[in-house]
Amino acid sequence: MSGATETAEGPATVVVAQRIRDGREDEVRRWQESVDQAVAPFTGYLGNDISRAGPDGEWTVIYRFDSRPHLVSWLSSTERDEVISRGAELFEGDESRHVLIRDTAEDVVTIMVSHPVDPAAEQDFLDWQRRVTDAERTFPGFQGAELFRPVPGVQDEWTALYRFDSDEHVDAWLESPQRRDLLAEGERFSDFRLKRISSPFGSWFAADEERTGGRPPARWKTAFSVLVGLYPTVVLLTLGISEIWPSGPLWATLLLGNVLSVSLLTWLVMPVVTRALRFWLAPDGTGPDARLDTWGLVASVVFLTLAALVFWLITTQVWHLP
Repeated sequence: MSGATETAEGPATVVVAQRIRDGREDEVRRWQESVDQAVAPFTGYLGNDISRAGPDGEWTVIYRFDSRPHLVSWLSSTERDEVISRGAELFEGDESRHVLIRDTAEDVVTIMVSHPVDPAAEQDFLDWQRRVTDAERTFPGFQGAELFRPVPGVQDEWTALYRFDSDEHVDAWLESPQRRDLLAEGERFSDFRLKRISSPFGSWFAADEERTGGRPPARWKTAFSVLVGLYPTVVLLTLGISEIWPSGPLWATLLLGNVLSVSLLTWLVMPVVTRALRFWLAPDGTGPDARLDTWGLVASVVFLTLAALVFWLITTQVWHLP
């Protein structure tokens, strides 16, 4: 959290969250595909990140646009109204929506807090926010904070973001006596909602609420897991594209390879990898963490070594690249 600052018009993000009805998550995933198709043609759309139901049972999507006008155009469009209405029965209650006039997606742990504030108490709220930020700055791992004013016609609440370099440092702040004292001091602003956004690889590594209490995997584990999926995918695509399009220019074959690899990783490869390594990425707490960490690391290294050996044999003995 921080004191209010005026920000220049620039990239805009909206975080949309809604509680899924029990047993409807698979249907929500299919419905989300239709939302993605609806938003894709809109001017200024940059992409989105999706997080499956977390500790609070909410389905969260972060949509990114190049400016506030383009974001507002999507939020107020009949196309969005129509596709949202088709998924209404899949959720409980209304969606929560937080507009941020800046792209805040970073490889850090972000806490988002939304506050409804009486306009008459605005200055007291800002003064309190400054005291909160001053306290946060004294904690290890603090990366920065921002405060976003309400957006007329789109969002009535103030939205505060604060970022730390790890879940452990976030927890140290959230559970600290300093924060408890500040919350007591700002009791009149206690009607807030808090949401943690902490998985840098989006929906590939959604936090497992059942096994880990909603905590995402450690970053070094996600990095190894991506490598496990990425290496064979890239090699196979390189071999396939070189055979099918041997005379293709480098820029075109690289573009095609990247498009195909991202698509395969997102919808085919990474779901298989994360299921296979679930014992390691999301341990259930029944065994020593150090042992599981070692087994998962060894399994990843062995797989990569075997894959490298197989591809070496294929590309030197069986299939020679042009």
